[in-house]
Amino acid sequence: MSAEIASAMSSARDLINAHLYPVLATFSVIYFAIQVAPMAQQARRFNRCVDGIEAHLKASNIPLEYRLGNVAIPERICNGGFDH
Repeated sequence: MSAEIASAMSSARDLINAHLYPVLATFSVIYFAIQVAPMAQQARRFNRCVDGIEAHLKASNIPLEYRLGNVAIPERICNGGFDH
């Protein structure tokens, strides 16, 4: 009787190892991708903003090296904290 129970437990454990772990790994990768997507979108928007402001400064013949404090003007404007 105990050999049958041990065999059933071993078979259940094998099923868990074979099926549950890959499913959990798949869900964790999907969850991670869902969490990272908004940050990637925000970074793309910020980069687009900085590129646009740099292009405008070049077109206006304003040197890109012009800085206020430790942060360049395009980064300040895109962060929403430009204060002169």
